[in-house]
Parts: sequence; C-alpha cells; structure tokens
Amino acid sequence: MMKSIPIRTFLFQWIAIEIVILIVVAAISLTNLRNDFAEDRSRLAIELTNQYSQRRASVTLLELVLQLPDGDTEPSFIHVATGIMKAYAFLDRIQLYEMRPGQSELTEWITVPSATSKPGEADLPAIMRAVALQPEGETVAYAMPHLAEHVLFATKAMNGRTPAAIVVIYDVAKAIQSIALPEAIELQVRLGDRPVYVRNPHTHGLFTGYMPWLTADLTRTPLRPDDDSQAHIHFDKHVAFGDVFDWRMIVPLSIFGFAALYAFHLLRRQRAALADAQAAEQRALRQMESLRHENRLFQASRVNAVGELASGIAHELAQPLTALLSQSQAGLILMEKGEAGKRDGSLKQALAANVREAQRAGKILHRMRDYIVGNDIQPMLQELNPFIVNMVELLRVKLREQNIEVSMDFATPSPKSVVGAIELEQVIHNLLRNAVDALSECRHDRKRITIRTFSQDTVNIIEIADNGPGLSDEVLKNLFRPFFTTKENGMGLGLSLCARLLDRSGGTLHARNDNGAVFWIVLPGEGMTSPLISQGSTDSGLTLPVPSPP
Repeated sequence: MMKSIPIRTFLFQWIAIEIVILIVVAAISLTNLRNDFAEDRSRLAIELTNQYSQRRASVTLLELVLQLPDGDTEPSFIHVATGIMKAYAFLDRIQLYEMRPGQSELTEWITVPSATSKPGEADLPAIMRAVALQPEGETVAYAMPHLAEHVLFATKAMNGRTPAAIVVIYDVAKAIQSIALPEAIELQVRLGDRPVYVRNPHTHGLFTGYMPWLTADLTRTPLRPDDDSQAHIHFDKHVAFGDVFDWRMIVPLSIFGFAALYAFHLLRRQRAALADAQAAEQRALRQMESLRHENRLFQASRVNAVGELASGIAHELAQPLTALLSQSQAGLILMEKGEAGKRDGSLKQALAANVREAQRAGKILHRMRDYIVGNDIQPMLQELNPFIVNMVELLRVKLREQNIEVSMDFATPSPKSVVGAIELEQVIHNLLRNAVDALSECRHDRKRITIRTFSQDTVNIIEIADNGPGLSDEVLKNLFRPFFTTKENGMGLGLSLCARLLDRSGGTLHARNDNGAVFWIVLPGEGMTSPLISQGSTDSGLTLPVPSPP
C-alpha cells in the first residue's frame, strides 16, 4: 500500500515552485517593460526632433521674409505666418517685433494668433527686454509664468536695416499630446529649473527606485547656457504590481507547477511502492528458501528417525532370531544323532527351512539398517561456524516470536572438521530447537541462547547453552537413550539420533547443567581421521572433562 503524500513537504515544495514562477514571470515582464519603454523613448525622441525641425524651418522661412523689399514685408510675413499656424497646431501665435529709430526696446509690429490663442501679455515686456539683449541669429527659449504650458522662442534678426525679433509662442501641451504615448508614461518638460508641462503625473511606487532603466532625460546639446537647449524633457514609466507579476501568466504556470509536482510525488510513491513490493518479494523468496531448507531438515530428521527406529527394531529382533537359529541348529543336530531323525525326514526339512529363513531375515534386516542409516555417506572437511550461522538464521522467526536473544562467540579462524554436512546441520538444528522449546516454557525477562566454537588440544568443540530450567539428574542419566523423552508428544529419538549421526564422523555429544542446559559437540580437529575420545559413551557418564575455551 502506497504511503500518503507528506502535506508539509508538498506545501514547501509548491511554495518554492511558486517563488520560481514569480521570479520567471517578473523577469519576462520586466524585459517586456524595458523593451516597450525603449520603443516609447525612441518614438518620443523622433517626434520631438521633428517638431523642433519644423519650428526651426518656420523661423528660417520667416527670416527670409524679412529680407524682402520694403512694403512687401508685412503682407508676406502675415501670409507665411498664417500658413505656418495652420500647418502646426501646437503653435499658439507668431509675432514680429521691431526696434524703431530712437527706441531701445522692441515694439510689437505683427501678430498672427491661432484660433485658440491665449493672451500672455503680462510676460511679454520682460521677455522682450531680454530678447533685445540676445545675440543676433540665435534662438532662445523663455518661460511664460502667466501662460501655463507655453514656451516663447525668440530669434533676433534684421528687417532690412531695422533690428527685429521673430517670436513664436509654443503650446507644449498640444505638442506633447499629439504624440501617441501609453498612459503609464509620465512626461515632464522643464525650462531650466522651471516646470513647464507635466503629463500623466503619478506617484512613484516601489519598483521605480529599483528600475532606473525605466526613466530617461532628453536634452539637446546646449550652444549657450541661456538658449532653448535648456529645455529638458524627462519621462518615466509607471510600473504597477500587476505589470511585473502578471496573473495571466502566473495562474496557468501555477496550475502547471502544481500538477507537475503532484505527478512527481505520485511517480515517486509508485516507485517506492514498487521497491517495497520487490523487497517484500525478496523477503518472501528468502523465507520460502528458509522453509524449504527447514523442511529438508525435518524430512531428513524423519528419515533418520525411521532409520533409528528400524535400527532399534533390527537390534531387538536380532536376539530372538539368533536364539531361533541356535535352537533350530541344535534340533537338527539331535535329529541327526537320533533314530527319529532317520525315520522322519520331514522334520529335518522343516528345521532346515527354519534355519534358512531365519538367516535370510537377518540379512534382510541388516541390509535395511545399512540403507536407512546411510553408511554409504562420505563426510568432508567443513568449516563449523557457517553451519551454526545458517541454523540460527533458519530459526530466526521462532527466536523472534519467543523473544530469545542469541549470542555467538566463534573461534577465528573457523574450526574445521571432517563431517557430513546434512548430519551436522540436523544435530545443530535439533539442539537449537530443544533450547527454544525449553525457553518457551520459562518466564525469564531475558531469554538467551549462547553458542561458542573453539578448539581444545586436537578436537573442535561446539557448545550450545540456554538459561532455561536445565536438566534433572534422571534426565541426564537417560538423555541419549532411544525412546526416552520428556515431551508430551515426543518420540524420544532426537538426541539418540544426534549422537548416532555424530558417531559417523567420529564425534560425540555431551550434556550438563550450568544455570540451564549445556550441550557440546566434540569433533576431531582438522587432519584427524579418528576421534581422540572413546565412542563408547555419549550419555551423561562423560569420558571427557568439561571443555573450556582456550
């Protein structure tokens, strides 16, 4: 079963994705804003340059009018000025001033106003006094405090031999409004330090201070500090929160990010579930192999138990068969010496058949015993430690169920003996099962099985001890006798069979009490072909001293 997606982790990851989305959207939006602003700046610069060129061409044309012969100046000037006013709606009026003989100031001579001209007479006397002092041939811009959003451009020229001045009053508001600019653009026109016109003023928000590339100044290179080049045009772009973080981009990207993150977690959960399933499959396979191994041991135990039983039966039948054989032979002898045997041949034949069949039964039982106990199995040189580890692993589930701790203290390197692998596994497995059964009836807080391997002189010893109830003297005396058991449903052949299996490899099995039952297996060391211990005793009457580790 797949685990649920961790909400906190999912939330943190989604927040991180949202932050990345906001950064990406902001970067794209700012790039677009920068490009749009560059286009607006370029368009404004071109329009303002065109207007300046038009105004300069108009002044130049009016200067040429002043070069006409006397008598033609006034009608020609009015005619040309009227045409200029019609062509350029951002001009408020065009005037011609002269400085008559005997005067030190310029006096208005010709005025050509526009249809929407606004008088600003209060500013003209002071401005014209300044115009009279400016150099001839130069155009100078003057602010008009009493006429808002207007600038006066004056060019001093000669009308024949009379000093004159051409004055053009420029409507800044109309000139700027004729240029198509986005509403978010704020534009300021200043003449020196004096503001002349402000278009679309707005409060500078959070982003303006961090986006200097969204503001610009258009300033012509000054020829003189006091001429019209001091007219500055400053503009910037108002950037709102929604301009940087466009929800039309954020919402679909957020939905996609959420779906991608959820799909990632689903895929991850599926992979984890698949890994868990594979691990469970491996555990099941190992458990099946363990059960198969244990079943083989149980099968071998049953076969060996049958062999032991058959061996016991053969042993029990051997005596009556031997007696039958002896008596039958004696009967034959008597009959051969007596007259009855001579007269009655049938008795002799019967007795001879009795002897023959008794011998045959003995041979059959002998062959059956040799086949069942497996006298034809050849032991091999084996390391002892791996057998113990395998058998402990085989019983790992039962040990865990009974809460039994296993302590293993192995000799290094592992002792080696010439033994039969299946027989030794069966013996160790049987001893461990007996220890588990003994501990299962105890109520210890800490149940323990201790296993040691070590070498002593020319033998190898495997010791298996538990802290269970131990063995009574009566049990120790009969422990290895066939059909002796302390279990309710036991056959009493397990330890007897273990002792007989070890006997094939020249080993012995012993038992004692030491705060619980202690069994130890004595096997010939490496290179020994026969046991150094008498094989006549495998019960509690020990022929060896109790082993101790070196």
